Amino acid sequence: MTFISPVPGRRPPRRSRWLRAATAASAAIALSAPAPVAFAAVEGPDDDQSPSAVLAPSNDGILPASGSLTLTVTADNPGTEALTEGEATFELGTRPLTTGGALGSWLDSGTAAVPFEAVGETAVPGVAADQSASGSVSVNTDDEIFDDLKPGVYPARVVYRAGAENLRARTVIVVPRTGEAAKQVGVVVPVTAGAQSSGSLSADALKELTEDGGDLRNLLDAVAGTDAILAIDPAITASIRALGSAAPADAVAWLDELMSLPNDRFALQYGDADLAAQVGAGAEAPARLTSYAAYLDAANFAAAGAAAGDASPAPSPTPSAAPLPTLDELFDVGADRDAVFWPATGTAGAETASTLGALTGTEDAPVTLLPSSVVRSDAAAHATADGADLLVYNQDLSALLAQASTSAGETARDSALAEYTARAALSAPAGPLLVTVDRAGGRTEAALRDAIVAATALPGWTGTDLNGLLAEKPAPVRLTSVAPDEDRVAMIDEFLAAQPGLRRISGVLEDPALLASSERATELQLLGNAWLDDREGWDAAVQAQRERIASWTDGVALVLGGPITLAGSSAPLVFTVRNDLPWPARLDLLASPGDARLVIESSTEVEVGAQQTSRVAIPVSALVGSGESSVDLQLRTPAGVDIGPSETVDVSVRAEWESVSIIILGGLVSALLVFGVVRTIRRRRRMPVDA
Repeated sequence: MTFISPVPGRRPPRRSRWLRAATAASAAIALSAPAPVAFAAVEGPDDDQSPSAVLAPSNDGILPASGSLTLTVTADNPGTEALTEGEATFELGTRPLTTGGALGSWLDSGTAAVPFEAVGETAVPGVAADQSASGSVSVNTDDEIFDDLKPGVYPARVVYRAGAENLRARTVIVVPRTGEAAKQVGVVVPVTAGAQSSGSLSADALKELTEDGGDLRNLLDAVAGTDAILAIDPAITASIRALGSAAPADAVAWLDELMSLPNDRFALQYGDADLAAQVGAGAEAPARLTSYAAYLDAANFAAAGAAAGDASPAPSPTPSAAPLPTLDELFDVGADRDAVFWPATGTAGAETASTLGALTGTEDAPVTLLPSSVVRSDAAAHATADGADLLVYNQDLSALLAQASTSAGETARDSALAEYTARAALSAPAGPLLVTVDRAGGRTEAALRDAIVAATALPGWTGTDLNGLLAEKPAPVRLTSVAPDEDRVAMIDEFLAAQPGLRRISGVLEDPALLASSERATELQLLGNAWLDDREGWDAAVQAQRERIASWTDGVALVLGGPITLAGSSAPLVFTVRNDLPWPARLDLLASPGDARLVIESSTEVEVGAQQTSRVAIPVSALVGSGESSVDLQLRTPAGVDIGPSETVDVSVRAEWESVSIIILGGLVSALLVFGVVRTIRRRRRMPVDA
């Protein structure tokens, strides 16, 4: 259902000056009472069920040089009763809002000492329960109302009267300035995969994200052709490349397109991990992966020198091993600059910036992106605090871009972008302006692209990149302190405490980096900033990781039964070793007798397949006929590191049973022979004698 709009191409009739003044006066009387909230609704017993309206101008709120300005109102009726028929009246202020405070007062409470003039009206049909509807009016830019409007920000409003309901909504339009020197603006857009609980993204997850309609596909299509600065999670590129030939075709194509984009970019930490929490846990530098072995399968990579798709490769007497990508190749995002850090908005302050700014060993000087909310003074984008190099983004403007990029309705999106344009027009940065379209999931291509374009297409502004932002002389600033998330710091401490056990058990693997790389990658993913908005899901994922660490720390162990009876002077003792790890294990089983009555092979090499058990036979000799003894058992890595506690098995020696058994067996055999001879003789005696 939609409102009935004016006939296309028809504009409201021109009014004489005195009639326009009378209209403005009557409108001022009718609308003088401010609405209770920004996009006001009628009062009701339940705010969630009250109808509301949103007003938005076209063209991100910028008055075009020619053509028409369109004002669109969308009414939402979440209640159970329909809104009756009515009409909507659109009005435009004729004096500008000159300060950010005046703009905020207008949008928040409807307060503005500005005369208004009606620019159009439309009939409104009823709106059914749990439905929404939109309608609009268009005003040509050559209308008299625009004749005297100087460059600035102007309020606009609508009153939607439906029976006893009066819905009010507000917005702003911007008359751009011309002839001024161009300003620079940079917009940072994150390229992340959302909350992940495993170290590497699976083929199924990558396919879902990169196919048509997937979050990463929408994101890539949205940034293509824009001046956005990309902040890329290297976990995405590493996960695709690590799959080799097993990577989904959509993911491979997506990665190729990403790498071919000309946009300036930098790498986030793996998994977009929480930098502030790591600093809060005492880290002097962000955690880094030193191996990706757990996620590389040589079978997914062509042999060196073999061309893909070659039906008849040249014969080779000794085929070379499959080449595996290096860490640098896996994590490459095409960045021209390293050591650029972007903590999640609101998580980091002076402490994080100081730690990151003091890093050494990087090719470029470290730079940290922080929101303006932690800076104690107004400054340009490039700043410095206690020796740390900073890029400060405008948090208020960035929040509007994030709101627009996640808005489901077009009118709500356009309303947020109009406010962004107005606030940017009233801002007076000392140098280039930096904004972000912050981290979020589930965004459509259209919504994200509209936000990026609005940020980079402000009248009189031109896009810039990281080098352009950093080329400006930094302004000294003071930063506020921000406490890290205590739960995340506790998680880091807990996982650090588990590292010795994991390192010990990894010694049974041919490549100990398999376990280390898997655990480190998973823990960084659990530190991902995408989890900040899903505390319940994060708690469950962390608990699953705790259980996984516990099972892997005890992943290789002896499986013991009860006491063992050794019925002979020499016989093997058989023990079982289990391996719950997803990789084959190689280790030694050490056995030592509890006393001198047993002679035992001291060390036996054991090989156990992935997630299997293996039986190990240890030769044992008894030096006594009978008695009670014991055997001490210890699993140990090939490097000599004990795995788990020492175990003791009771052994009952019954070596005399061997002699007794032989005597008994000999007696039985002899008895059987005697019985057979006697039976044969008696049978022959009974036979008749031949005459």
